[in-house]
Amino acid sequence: MKSEPPDPKPAPPWILVVDDDLMVREMIETVLADSGWTVKLADGAASALKQVAEAPAPPALMICDVLMPKTDGLELTRRMLARVPDLKVVLISGHLEDTAWFPGDFNRLPLLRKPFKNQELLTAVREALPNEDQTR
Repeated sequence: MKSEPPDPKPAPPWILVVDDDLMVREMIETVLADSGWTVKLADGAASALKQVAEAPAPPALMICDVLMPKTDGLELTRRMLARVPDLKVVLISGHLEDTAWFPGDFNRLPLLRKPFKNQELLTAVREALPNEDQTR
């Protein structure tokens, strides 16, 4: 009798970064990758939705700019949560002071104000994903 191959390991958790500013995307990617995270980048909603649809597993966390052309970050978050209900989200913005005006539960999402420090970003990720490897 042939033995069954072991179940494949689940894909490691990954973070989707969505921002229309290339420099911001690349800075976030560098900080997170240097801390051991797998990071994928998207320049807007269409690219983000496509990456999630094509990925073998959904992202554990989405870091998303609020104010972007075409589809804003809140609408993208709404669409992503419809596809991935347990997705964690951290919003980022260089123009907003708070989330009090966001609809419904969106005002409970963490908001990082640009420019933020690397440590602020890493703290937000660790708080959003507390059950992930804390050595990152």
